[in-house]
Amino acid sequence: MECLYCHHPMGNGRYCQFCSRDVTLYRKIVRVSNTYYNVGLDKARVRDLSGAAVYLKKSLDLYKKNTDARNLLGLIYYELGETVDALTEWVISKNLQPKDNLATEYLKILQSRQSRLKQMNQTLRKFNQALYYARHDSQDLAILQAKKVITMNPRFVKAYQLLGLLYLKKEEYAKAEKMLKTVLTVDVNNTAALSYLEYIQDIAKDKKAAAKERNRRQARKLREEEMLENAARDEAIVPTYREGNGNWLTVLLLLIGIMMGALSCYFLVLPVREKALHSDFNEDILSYNEKIAERDTNISGLEDQINSLKEEMANLNNELAAYTGEGGIINEYNKLLDVLTLKANGDYIGAMDAVMAVNASLVTNEKFQSIYGALNAEFTDSGVQTLFNRGKEAYDNRDWETARVYFAKCLELQSDYPEVIFYMGICYQNQGDWGTAVSYYNQLIDNETYKDTQWGAAAKTQRGY
Repeated sequence: MECLYCHHPMGNGRYCQFCSRDVTLYRKIVRVSNTYYNVGLDKARVRDLSGAAVYLKKSLDLYKKNTDARNLLGLIYYELGETVDALTEWVISKNLQPKDNLATEYLKILQSRQSRLKQMNQTLRKFNQALYYARHDSQDLAILQAKKVITMNPRFVKAYQLLGLLYLKKEEYAKAEKMLKTVLTVDVNNTAALSYLEYIQDIAKDKKAAAKERNRRQARKLREEEMLENAARDEAIVPTYREGNGNWLTVLLLLIGIMMGALSCYFLVLPVREKALHSDFNEDILSYNEKIAERDTNISGLEDQINSLKEEMANLNNELAAYTGEGGIINEYNKLLDVLTLKANGDYIGAMDAVMAVNASLVTNEKFQSIYGALNAEFTDSGVQTLFNRGKEAYDNRDWETARVYFAKCLELQSDYPEVIFYMGICYQNQGDWGTAVSYYNQLIDNETYKDTQWGAAAKTQRGY
């Protein structure tokens, strides 16, 4: 473990053996960070991924250079389907520890699978589209998009959660429960999925209680009806008898009854029937008019929806162009990865030039801004000194061409660097370009500021006159 102050190995004592600073508190913080890492590792082993992520983030809050915790957090993000966050953690880890780092292998594997990266990129776009539909009350479209996301990435936990919520809103509780249980197969202690399942169970209990109460009422009603039927059967019908008045009277009364019935039908029943027919006819007309109006309304609504979808598609195409087109956000991510790759490969000058080409204002992602800010600060604050150190190292190894390249870049950033000007002259002199070497010596000899310094005197000695 290196010292916080001088970045040398600290040893085992209370004080750093190089800078003699007290590192007791620093050691304690690192130990606590490692403890959080161990807890997160234990949770990850039993697939409590969300719980593990919480402890790993605490570990990194205490000690950001804990690359083991950062690599494990990246693996958890990758397992949950959040590839961008996983790549970010691994890139930061590799930047903090360029050698003997598992993050290098993870990035190499992903970079060798370009088709997989493109598929993950499409997955994120479709998931964001599903979120957009869900927020704008287009549930059916959101469900279709979420299903496509799951087909492309069967372990994307957030897509399962979104689909479960959509099914909950449509009251399709069996489908919602299936989606949420799938989440728990990936992340056994996912708090969001567990709370949604508890909500579904509460609804099931309420439905069961309501069904039980409904069955109880139906049974009571059947019992009451049965009691009434039994009571009706038990009633006795008492017949009556009266001496008749003869057959002719019976025929007369029958004829009178038939005539009265015919008259009643003509004067009473037929007008009522006719009125009922007119009423039914009017109701049918009103019903047809309502259906026609409803159809016209539906057609108008569908036309509005089509226009809205066309406008939405145009906006999405514009957003897609902003991401994937030249000068888009994805292009800036690639530029930043180029900077990290050049730096990792030892091309410090190339990395320094490449970081100037990154347009960080296009990207609002906090982790992107953090990495870019760290690299930009490194090249701005210590770039000149780093270039000088690398040039001096090549100079000491008599690699004149490499030294000259680093010294030239150093003078680009800081032209008044007498030591570098002198070494540039030495490099050209050793490469046989005496005229250029003398021009650099003269910059020191003819300058009032430097001619009386050790570099001016050294330049005059090298020139020989």
